Amino acid sequence: MEGDPASAPRVKELLHDLVSICRSSSDAASVPLLTDHVISDSGELLPSLQKLSGQIVPMIQLYQEKRQLLAASPFPQKLIEKIEQLKDGGAHGLDRYLWLVSQILADPDLKKLVSLDRATGERHRPSLGDFESPAPTLPSVEQRITRSGRENRDASVTANGVAKSLKNLSIPESTQNQPTKPLKHVKKAKPLIEGVSFPATPRWNIDRPYLTGQFVYEEEVVEYSKSLIKGIITERDALSNDGDRAIGLFAPSVQELLVIDDLLFAMVGIEGKSIRITREKSRDKALTFQVDPSMDLSIQELTKRVLPLCENYMVVSQFNESRLQFKYGLVNHAFAAALRAILQDYHAMVAQLEHQFRLARLSLQGLWFFCQPMMGAMQALAVVVRKAFFKSLSGAAVLNLLQGQAAAIAGDNAARTLLQKLTQAASAPYFGILERWIHEGVIDDPYGEFFIDENKALQKESLSHDFNATYWQQRYSLKNDVPGFLASAAENILTTGKYLDAIRECGQNVRIPFSEDAKLTNSGSKRHYLDKINVAYNFASAELLSLIVRKFDLMGRLRSVKHYFLLDQGDFLVHFMDIAKEELAKRPVALSLEKLQSLLELALRTSVAASDPYHEDLTCSLERSSLMVQLQSFMKNGILKIDSPLESNSEPGSMTGLETFTLDYKTRWPLSLVISRKALTKYQLIFRHLFHCKHVERQLSGTWQAHQATRGLDFVGHSISRSYVLCQQMLHFMQSFEHYMTFEVLEPNWHIMDTKLQSAKSIDEVIQLHDFFLDKCLKECILLWPHILKSVEKLKSLCLQYATAIQWLIPSLYTLESPAEIKKTKRCRGQRLRMVKDGEDANFKNTIGQMENDFRKEMKELLSLLSSSSQTEPYLAHLAQGLQGQH
Repeated sequence: MEGDPASAPRVKELLHDLVSICRSSSDAASVPLLTDHVISDSGELLPSLQKLSGQIVPMIQLYQEKRQLLAASPFPQKLIEKIEQLKDGGAHGLDRYLWLVSQILADPDLKKLVSLDRATGERHRPSLGDFESPAPTLPSVEQRITRSGRENRDASVTANGVAKSLKNLSIPESTQNQPTKPLKHVKKAKPLIEGVSFPATPRWNIDRPYLTGQFVYEEEVVEYSKSLIKGIITERDALSNDGDRAIGLFAPSVQELLVIDDLLFAMVGIEGKSIRITREKSRDKALTFQVDPSMDLSIQELTKRVLPLCENYMVVSQFNESRLQFKYGLVNHAFAAALRAILQDYHAMVAQLEHQFRLARLSLQGLWFFCQPMMGAMQALAVVVRKAFFKSLSGAAVLNLLQGQAAAIAGDNAARTLLQKLTQAASAPYFGILERWIHEGVIDDPYGEFFIDENKALQKESLSHDFNATYWQQRYSLKNDVPGFLASAAENILTTGKYLDAIRECGQNVRIPFSEDAKLTNSGSKRHYLDKINVAYNFASAELLSLIVRKFDLMGRLRSVKHYFLLDQGDFLVHFMDIAKEELAKRPVALSLEKLQSLLELALRTSVAASDPYHEDLTCSLERSSLMVQLQSFMKNGILKIDSPLESNSEPGSMTGLETFTLDYKTRWPLSLVISRKALTKYQLIFRHLFHCKHVERQLSGTWQAHQATRGLDFVGHSISRSYVLCQQMLHFMQSFEHYMTFEVLEPNWHIMDTKLQSAKSIDEVIQLHDFFLDKCLKECILLWPHILKSVEKLKSLCLQYATAIQWLIPSLYTLESPAEIKKTKRCRGQRLRMVKDGEDANFKNTIGQMENDFRKEMKELLSLLSSSSQTEPYLAHLAQGLQGQH
């Protein structure tokens, strides 16, 4: 550098640009620098700067000095933008010049020397406009790759050498007049998981996403580079002294050296002169390396053997760089971290090969030999990452891909072991999520990768008031993508977390005790973590069941519900029907729910039910439709499995409170898991059926009492006797039907359920047993047999019509006299009664005869239906026998 005055203008020009962007308006941070004081009159750098510029500076020190310079500047953002523009414009060695300026600022003597203007002796005050110089025109794509490859080959960079390189790297005139167009990369991918938020990717990672040479071949960049193709060709010829000579013009020994040099760069994703990157026209548009066709055939053959390793490295490297972004999730992060460790070993191998090459100890055959161990591994990795990349896999899908690929290459033990280790590394965060789920019942899944989905819109309160509540079934549910190694335990994993979450919703703090040995990992056999999952499941199941059964007295609650809805203790119902008779006889619109509630509370306090500690949770309710209409609506909605549609026998205008009255029960969490609104609705259906049967029986009992008042009267004819026989038949039918439902259906099934509940192991088993009990009771009480139920409803309707008619007709047959008159005029009384009877007997006889015929006809049809259906359902045979009086 010394003694070369011609180089002074170049160095002065470059330093002028650098100093202008490094100047600061803050005296405390740095002082204005003038390039006139950096170069002497003879065109030489000052001795102190010559010493500094000739040093070889480590990269880490360059970055540290750069950060200090940015921290001292009052306009750091402007300075960063200017540095990036210069780098994009092709100014190499910029970091070393920034280091040089920082050294000037750190030396008090140099800073004092260059801070004063020699002409005026005043400080130069820079303004913000100094940073607003026009952005340089971007160089072509080909220039970037060629310069990046050649730049790394220099062991040291001097100020004179960089100035010379900067002059040679000037932008061709053909491109200087074109407007600057920023380079664009592939469009940003949409989030892999909809609705999952994650931190934004830094801008610098979007602008410069890849560290390999592949980024310049993205489609939009290639499209832009076509506009500069003319300048590229011109400049490539000027960039290299041997650019016009094909590699085939050299001797084979020289070709080998040039090819090894290019291969070492190609192994890290950078093309050279004789090995170029091209994009295939296939669907995936993969990048491949092409060798110069003029190359010696033997060398060319060996080179092509190594190129697949280079191509696979570019695929793996691209995947590794992209999957470190936040949006790809924890599994991809862990997978990319494991790949990065493998790539570090790969880079170390390349560095060792380059070292041997610089020592003239590496031949092309030796390069091929040393690459052999990495060929199979990189090929296996490339196959995996291609599938994961093009399918945009994340979470469990990545783990399944790794596991499936490891199983598919069972013949290659080394590659299979490598993929198994990658699976273990990638599944580490997944097992972290799993561990917290089965130990605490919490889903800590920031990227939505876990195979259990949480629906936060479903609340536990819905169990108490919504018949179609799906909180327990759908608050937590399995996704489609489940890791293959957890598929067999997926249901237990889901249930374990659900139980722990339910315990936490009860206000109880629970955490499964575990030691360090219980930490979940994907190392070793599957039994290692499956056994721990089963232990957690058993613990959570026992804890929740114990909490509900003991603290919240589940069995006591079920017995309380049985007393009221299944009429286990019917004295309160008899008392209630007596005191609420007038109110229940009104139309639904005229009923007072408050009055019915007060009458119900009075009946409860004055009956055996007063001893029930939970009787205050019992309330009354009024349905808007009859039992038949309600069953029909359930059938339409698919809630109950009914074979054929139902027809309601009660029109809205003919209903009274006796057809719409029902009971209700207050349940709270966690009892609402078992006694849910759906279960209570089934209890209500059975209660309405029993309640209406009790009402019909009471009406027939009143008719029987009316008949008893005529036993001492001397009637001629058989009308009253015939009516008495029909009343007995109807009473037998209703009492036999009620006996069947209570003593042959409800009580035996309840006893079976109670016995099984004592040995239940989980709350899900309790729910299943309870639901099975209710469904069986509904079916055996013929509520799910529409054709049989319709026949029973017709018979009950005939019974009510008969009771109403008899209670009106019998008093009309005689005139009631006092007991004294009866003793005095016993003979005349008989004559008067005979006269009244003779006038009404024809009408009475016809009415009784018609009702008797209708009842027998419907009874015969019912028995026929029961007999035909009893072949598949034996319990119907017991009902038929009971109705016929055969025991």
